[in-house]
Amino acid sequence: MNDLKIISEYIIKETLKNGVDQVDVLIVNNTNTKITVRLGQIEELKQANPKSLGIRIFKNNRKALTYTSDFRKDSLQKLIKRTVEIVKVTSSDEYNGLPERKLLGIADVDLPQFDQKIESISTDKKIKMLQEMEKTGMAKDPLITNSDGAVWSDSRVHVVLANSEGFFGEQHYTSYSISLSLVAEKNNVKQTDYWFSSSRFFDRLDPIGKIADVAAQRTLRKIGGIKPKTQKVPVVFDPIAGRDFLNILAQTLIGDAIYSKNSFLIDKLNEKIAVDQVTVIDDGLFKYGLGSRLFDDEGLPSRKNVVIDKGVLKTYLCDCYSARKLGHPTTGSASRGVSSNPSSDTSNFYMQNGIIPPENIIASVKNGLYLTSVDWVGVNYVTGDYSRGATGIWIKDGKLTYPVQEFTVASNMLEMMQNISMIGNDLEFRTSKAAPTFKMKEMTISGS
Repeated sequence: MNDLKIISEYIIKETLKNGVDQVDVLIVNNTNTKITVRLGQIEELKQANPKSLGIRIFKNNRKALTYTSDFRKDSLQKLIKRTVEIVKVTSSDEYNGLPERKLLGIADVDLPQFDQKIESISTDKKIKMLQEMEKTGMAKDPLITNSDGAVWSDSRVHVVLANSEGFFGEQHYTSYSISLSLVAEKNNVKQTDYWFSSSRFFDRLDPIGKIADVAAQRTLRKIGGIKPKTQKVPVVFDPIAGRDFLNILAQTLIGDAIYSKNSFLIDKLNEKIAVDQVTVIDDGLFKYGLGSRLFDDEGLPSRKNVVIDKGVLKTYLCDCYSARKLGHPTTGSASRGVSSNPSSDTSNFYMQNGIIPPENIIASVKNGLYLTSVDWVGVNYVTGDYSRGATGIWIKDGKLTYPVQEFTVASNMLEMMQNISMIGNDLEFRTSKAAPTFKMKEMTISGS
């Protein structure tokens, strides 16, 4: 068997012969490349073409999942038999099952997802791009003494999803990512930082000169970092720190977190949880979005969900299981791999752009922090308490002055959303989550 549609139809037909109630099949064929260049030399060159499929079956509210990378007919027959045997001994759950037939479908939109150019970019060209980018970045300043590597990755993905309720859909994706990490040293103290670009289309990647320039700037500005004094001050989140903030928020908005009671947003639907300026959207149909798709991993059409509208929590993001469990509408938010059951997740998740230039936000701060990165997880998802190791630049009289490091920023997520006072106009998608620059009225800085 070669055609993925034929394979999925065969599995569904053969599985239903065993008296099961429902079945779906997910097939993923992935071709990917990863290249790492360090100090001009190739450190890693990997190319792979993994192909796998997963079968889910339901009988009497019981569920079983199996998967394989062997597509031979006799192997698939054995897999079907084993899955049917497993479902007999699993626990019954009234919320199990495929989506209702009326919910299934494919979004009727023109969604750019596949770049034909991926076939014509040679390995030599990728390596030369990395070497040139690294060389350019290291030449920016004598203090840049080393490189942690320039990395290229790309992938072509063919996804097929079919089920016994009559759904069949397939999607072709491409994606590219290129990054550079540099090391600067002064007085025997080393600092490192990076920059990157990612896109579904090669021509939409940032020029390598720009990536090298930003990586160098971000690395050099950390030289001479000191520990700030413990105090409460305004904090300006740059887009990278803002994306991390949104990632925490996303994990508390999904249906799985709500029904498992691992979220500070339980029972807060239609309540005002943020200031009026804050609107947060999850859009599976965002043009050129890295999280865009025509249908989710259960076969529901992708859609745009306004999650927080002018500060009011409007919806949780739910796959079918969490929606049934919560009595909440599905939102086309199912995500899964061939070896896992669907769960709720985001697609393109972002804070809506504001109207204020980032430099004006910085200029509004007399004494405070420009937060550029956070590390180690110090978040209590149940209470919303937030404490993170941090790096940034101190703002004095509206200007970025000196780098700061080895401190923590702390607050509470709900308080933080109520304390956002300014939102920038610099929203830019580098991953499937994105935020513009924004300012918190006050957070606790714990340093010296």
